[in-house]
Amino acid sequence: MKGGAYPVTEAEILEFGRRFDKQPIHNDKEAAAKSHFGGLVAPGCLTFAIRTALGNQMPDRPALVAGLGVEKMDLSKPVRPGDVLSLRMLVVDRRISAKRPDRGIITMEHAVLNQQGEPVLSMISRMMVEVRDARTADV
Repeated sequence: MKGGAYPVTEAEILEFGRRFDKQPIHNDKEAAAKSHFGGLVAPGCLTFAIRTALGNQMPDRPALVAGLGVEKMDLSKPVRPGDVLSLRMLVVDRRISAKRPDRGIITMEHAVLNQQGEPVLSMISRMMVEVRDARTADV
């Protein structure tokens, strides 16, 4: 599954940084310009939140019941004002829940990509989802 086009704004980075991640690289343009990044960058938590928003927009996404965990999250490139992010998701494992046959457990690989197609965030997640068709074990 692939989709989305989320434009990251300077105002959004500054607001998120001021409220939730008080590092100068996220909330102070002048200090960020003097940092090793050479400018303002989005907090990793904001990038993760954008990943969630992009996933929620996908029409063929699994029917989520609950998130069960995230593994191997990598923030490989900074996200900057003006970047346009998209999401690629791939189901790598799925099974019917042993306790709840109307629920399935899926493992997904996620990659948030910038406008050059470069990954800025990648991770593996496990989720409980509704079973689409119990006769075929389609989750």
